[in-house]
Amino acid sequence: MAHKPLKNYLACVAIDIGTTGTGYAFSTLEKFRINQLDVTLNDPWTEEFRGLLALKAPTCILFDPTMKFHAFGYEAENKYTDLATKDAHGDWYYFERFKLHLFKTEIAMDLQIEDAIGKKVSALLVVTEAIKYIRERALACLARHQPQMREHQVQWVLTVPSIWKQSATTFMQAAATKARIKSSNLIIANESNAASVFCLFDRSERGNIRGLDTQPVGTKYMVVDIGGGTTDITVHERVSKMEIREAYEPSGLSLGGVAVDEAFVTFMTELLGEGTMNRFRVQACNEFVKWIKEFERLKQDVPAIDKKAKQAFLIHIPNRLNEIYKSLNDKTISELTKSGKFKYKGKIKITDGKMQFEMNIIQDVFKTVTDKISDHLTTLLKLDELSSVLMLIFVGGTVESKLVQQTMIQKYQNSKRCVLYPNEPGTVVLKGAVILGHVANVVDQRLLRHTYGSGIKVPFKEGVHPEKLKIESAGGVWCRGVFKPFMMAGTPVKVGTTLRNEIEAVNYEDSVFAVYKTDKRGAEYITDDTCQQVCKVWMNNVLPAKSKKPQTYVVKYTFSENELIIELTLKETKNKYVITSELEFEGMF
Repeated sequence: MAHKPLKNYLACVAIDIGTTGTGYAFSTLEKFRINQLDVTLNDPWTEEFRGLLALKAPTCILFDPTMKFHAFGYEAENKYTDLATKDAHGDWYYFERFKLHLFKTEIAMDLQIEDAIGKKVSALLVVTEAIKYIRERALACLARHQPQMREHQVQWVLTVPSIWKQSATTFMQAAATKARIKSSNLIIANESNAASVFCLFDRSERGNIRGLDTQPVGTKYMVVDIGGGTTDITVHERVSKMEIREAYEPSGLSLGGVAVDEAFVTFMTELLGEGTMNRFRVQACNEFVKWIKEFERLKQDVPAIDKKAKQAFLIHIPNRLNEIYKSLNDKTISELTKSGKFKYKGKIKITDGKMQFEMNIIQDVFKTVTDKISDHLTTLLKLDELSSVLMLIFVGGTVESKLVQQTMIQKYQNSKRCVLYPNEPGTVVLKGAVILGHVANVVDQRLLRHTYGSGIKVPFKEGVHPEKLKIESAGGVWCRGVFKPFMMAGTPVKVGTTLRNEIEAVNYEDSVFAVYKTDKRGAEYITDDTCQQVCKVWMNNVLPAKSKKPQTYVVKYTFSENELIIELTLKETKNKYVITSELEFEGMF
């Protein structure tokens, strides 16, 4: 990744404009040093129609008749629906899933794309305004967390599919520049690379499945990103502790969550007839769109296949759909499901205005898409060049589905290969892009082998904290020895990196300062077997105070070439005391 590190950068923001959903995420450099996975996702977007909150906004944008930006996401969707209901949308410009236009072989800067009703507009304008909107929203969110930060101190990362040609990537870079993101502050990152980086840092426990961070150098693995509109497949090889390379050319399919929606419409067309569904699409466009969005939301809860389960899938029947069907067939949909000739009698019912499907019917709808994806993966894995692939990592919004996860595990989990699903697979690319942006700005870093922290006391909670760590002090009941990390294992550390914090000691005469290290992510207490004491001093012995009042001392941690230097300064006297401890590193980037 060719990138000149930013001087004095303080935060990294990643933007992911997907085919169907868009979002952003960020973390400060301070947080990254403590925990690389501590990434803040965008504020939830509000879907006014149902009052729901979503982590991603729909990728759609609306311009007014003068081609001035009007709205993005749910706001654009709702405004255009309102205009269409009043038949006042003709002069407006509405675009959705516009990212699909950039999958062409070559993309020119003067590319024109069509809006919802066929009017042509500059694609560069559409993408630029989308990035500009997300940029402004992200900066506003970041400002609430870090009011003193300035935009020149922000590293931006914009993700693109691995299967895109260079011309499409160049197009996105130009759009970002026009959206007021300086090229010196911008990284264009492959989505599969971002997913890999996340998995390299993710040390979450997964039962018997070993994560990517535990795989040896030389391991080949496949990243399968099943998003809303496409499935992107990339094969990587781990060439060092924190370095990967592309081991085979990327490939992709025009299959994802949208394809499942379309498969459902196809099934309903076979059920109710082409005439009914075509009229429903055209004559009740708004109801049709809302109906599909309802299916899109409900399908996320379709469970894995369980022959013993008797669950049903419920979706409401739009009034216009029922009216149109009755006008063409002289009977209601409810009457259809009760007729003797109905193919799915007893399996599809109408109850209180809702259509009730046996769950296996909807699971079969999913299979029309997942089977095609797995067929493509199987074909790839049969290639000689990919016979050594040992792991398949599945990410993307569609992978949130338990049914999709079950399907891929059953297909590919065996004695030779394992299947890995990171937690919240729909956010992995965004989080990985944030981590990638931080890593790109530290060129002379080494990776800490251990997590370093200190023991603190917190208010005691019955049933949560161990009784053996319960103490009474300063008029309260406390839990002592809670492990609080200040630098996590795997953190890239420059020589000379410093951290500072102040500690207030109410009972200074009995105050103890200690540092511990551990190999375990998520260690809770300094008494854990995995915690090892690095140093321990009685503060009043090494830095005597002049009075018996509560004291404040400053701790400065400096990461030198091979030592952790800890400098303690008592504020009252300005006296200092220095402790040193050896540091161990994993290796270089």
